[in-house]
Amino acid sequence: MHRTLFVPLVFALLSLTLQPSRAAEPLLVTGNPEAPPIVWEKSGTLVGVGPEAAARILGDMHVPFTIKNTGNWQQVQEKAENGTVDLIVSAYKNKKREHYMAYSDSYLKSPVVIVVRKGNKFPFTSWNALIGKKGVANSGESFGEKFDAFIRKKLDVSYMPYERAFEMMKLGTADYLIIDLYPAIIYSKLLNVEDKIEFLDNPATVQQFHMTISKKSPALQLLPKINARINTLKKQGYFVDLVKKQYENWSKTFQRRHRFYARTLQRNIEEQRNYEAGARDRGLENLARFIERDRYFMNGTNLME
Repeated sequence: MHRTLFVPLVFALLSLTLQPSRAAEPLLVTGNPEAPPIVWEKSGTLVGVGPEAAARILGDMHVPFTIKNTGNWQQVQEKAENGTVDLIVSAYKNKKREHYMAYSDSYLKSPVVIVVRKGNKFPFTSWNALIGKKGVANSGESFGEKFDAFIRKKLDVSYMPYERAFEMMKLGTADYLIIDLYPAIIYSKLLNVEDKIEFLDNPATVQQFHMTISKKSPALQLLPKINARINTLKKQGYFVDLVKKQYENWSKTFQRRHRFYARTLQRNIEEQRNYEAGARDRGLENLARFIERDRYFMNGTNLME
């Protein structure tokens, strides 16, 4: 009888040993890859305020983790909902997200600004000033529960990638862009439209950045300790200093890339000029070849006949 009980017990223990344990894996940390300086993708990984802060906090807690780009912002949120990722380094709070993510204490303020085409400023002392105008915003974005509800009920806003949104502003097919201050500053520089846009005088709202943990993640139990570390670091001014540092890091990277692209662009222009000059020469040769010289035209017959 003891043998009969022992064998199934051994198999059960082996089965538990062989099955991968989600709790034993390093936490999968991710975020919006297109929101510098808070978080952005660089050389295949995520960098910025959120990733560095998460690394500092989890490192202090001796918690194993991996920071990884897991897709665009909409995909990141979907993966948090199904439990594929554990921790998102930065997110605004809204009721929909609270169904599937637990929020940390806030660690940084984030003004939401209204950007317009240069010369098209209008008085902005209430959200009602946006009614009747065409707006754009980044895909998957939320601007807080109240403003989100106002947008749904009162405004005409289309959601799309930043590049397309700025392009619509440039073309005049959108009247305004709703965007966080940090990416507004950076993307206007990145897309070379700083001199073509301006900010309305007042922010639409001021939101708070939080870290979030999927409610399907074993990391949920770490939230009280994460909050304790966030509040300690916030009192030390760590997050404000980190914003400045990460903006400078991004700016240096941007300037290097800008110089590289400028050199590449100039080289491409020169190569195109050389090509066009050569093409005109070859065109003259071809004219001489087929018109100025005595050559037979193909007439549905074999020239060798």
